[in-house]
Amino acid sequence: MEYPEMDSEEDEEYGLTLPVSRRKRRKSVHTTADLCLRLICKAMRGNQWEKAAELLASYVQTLMDRGKQGVAIAPEIIRRIGSEILLNHPKSTNDDINIFQETMKNIGCKKYLQISMEQVCHLLCSGQVDEAHRVLSLAESWRSGRHSYVQRPLQTLLRAHRAVLNYRSWVEKGSALSQSAPDCSSQSSSANAVAGYYRQATTSFQEILKFSGVWDPFVLNYVDLLESSGENREAEKVLTKYANNTKNPANPNAQVYLYEFMKRQHAPEEKLIEVLRVLYAKTPSHKLMLKFSKLLGNSGSEDNQKLSLLVLFDLLDFSGWKKDVNAWRHFAKKLKKAFRRKHGAWILQAWQPRKSWWPSYHFTTYQAKSDWQDGAKLAMKKASVAGMLLGPTCCYFTCIRQSGKKTQKAAITRMKKFIAKHNCEILQKASSPEGDVEEETTGAEVTENHRGLRLRRPPLTGPRALRRPPDWAPRPPPPP
Repeated sequence: MEYPEMDSEEDEEYGLTLPVSRRKRRKSVHTTADLCLRLICKAMRGNQWEKAAELLASYVQTLMDRGKQGVAIAPEIIRRIGSEILLNHPKSTNDDINIFQETMKNIGCKKYLQISMEQVCHLLCSGQVDEAHRVLSLAESWRSGRHSYVQRPLQTLLRAHRAVLNYRSWVEKGSALSQSAPDCSSQSSSANAVAGYYRQATTSFQEILKFSGVWDPFVLNYVDLLESSGENREAEKVLTKYANNTKNPANPNAQVYLYEFMKRQHAPEEKLIEVLRVLYAKTPSHKLMLKFSKLLGNSGSEDNQKLSLLVLFDLLDFSGWKKDVNAWRHFAKKLKKAFRRKHGAWILQAWQPRKSWWPSYHFTTYQAKSDWQDGAKLAMKKASVAGMLLGPTCCYFTCIRQSGKKTQKAAITRMKKFIAKHNCEILQKASSPEGDVEEETTGAEVTENHRGLRLRRPPLTGPRALRRPPDWAPRPPPPP
């Protein structure tokens, strides 16, 4: 947008001195309003909130004669700018903000529920819980034809916040009731009030959970409400339904909340494994995957034992775990256990797709020096893993062996003895067929004669190779 050229002459309109444009393409009132808006934005960028408030008062007056389009967008402009100014003005009070928001609801902004939601958040931040409760009650009962139909999602959100306020009142009344003196009349009235808040909060939470979405803070309050009242089965149903609802967006937190609840209820490990299995499919880098691997390792199933190792491989694919001592310690322990129990196929299955990029990702000389400076525990565990995966000649293991030959002499000696007999190089050689290894090393062709004896034919080189028939076969046996 090209700004109009400014003249040194000034004209005074609507009680505000503003520069006048040389170009008279638009009415002077509209031009003055646009210039006033630019001055307001400039004052806000410079944190001149008092000047911006004075300009906004004049801007409201200049909008009186604008056309239909200007009248339609004017309330939204004033609401956004006015809210920002009042929130940062040094002399504004909570009452000023509340009055401004109440006024903006009824001047054609068509965003009654959105303004109410912003007002409730400000009231809660300033500690005016009762006023926030009043605003929520009015917003729930507000109806304005098609405008209320368009804002239905906001009605659900307002209902959810009211449920949270009822939950908060239930907690406060319940704690006050437990600490109050034993008086029959007062305790009876307080118990009725607590039961009323519990009923209202429960009903509101049940209504909002019928809609798909991410309702994490509200679900936690609802579960705490049920769990504190002894309704553990109902709380488990709520969390299970919330975690397994396919209509909800992908949300790993739902599985985490269900796992934490089951852990508090001392659920069997089989149930915990099933919950974490779903979380593993969604977020293999989650911090609970270390616990998941340990739970799988404690089970007697070989499939779970294999999955326990694969979970650690997937976990260490992510950079957030590169320097986690517990993860590398558990990984080294799992690898040693797999080698001792002759489960080398599991290791090779997980290592093959990673052997091309893990060495430069985890096991470089620079990383070895950096890990040794961070702590000997991390470096020793990673060196053990590097030796088992890459062999005793890898640079990471060699660097750590040289760095710790004085301080970690006994540990390095034990590590060398184990790695010399257990590493992926030995596994790959053992898993390759004998004939294939000979062919790769010598390049000779192996055939069978008519007696079934294996014959070795050296490869043809030079001109003889060109004269070789494409479908060469050994000479057929002589006739009997």
